[in-house]
Amino acid sequence: MINTELSYMSEDGFTIFTSQYHRKRGTCCKSSCLHCPYGYTLKKLGLSFEDVTNDDQSLLETFFLKRGSSDIGTLVFKKIILKGHVVGLMLINHIVVKELFLLSQFQDQGLSKEIIESYYFI
Repeated sequence: MINTELSYMSEDGFTIFTSQYHRKRGTCCKSSCLHCPYGYTLKKLGLSFEDVTNDDQSLLETFFLKRGSSDIGTLVFKKIILKGHVVGLMLINHIVVKELFLLSQFQDQGLSKEIIESYYFI
């Protein structure tokens, strides 16, 4: 049985180790792990960003059903991508990330507004 605090199964059937697993391990293995809490993957591969489209409605609902917001159609969002995986959304204006919404499994690896802004507004 998989310990959900330390790992989870991807849609492809692979075991993905969480940032908690990597912290327990104690050191960075420099393998560009998806949940690297040491910043190695982020420094090596960076982040990419994509527009949120109508096909992303379920992703928007993941964050906004929790918040109870009904005006999500009027806001400007971008998907935050690490190693080809959507890690969250950001609400932006022309100069800053106004709000950051990370999927739960990515909330513990140091992705802050400031770090994401440094990749987006370069």
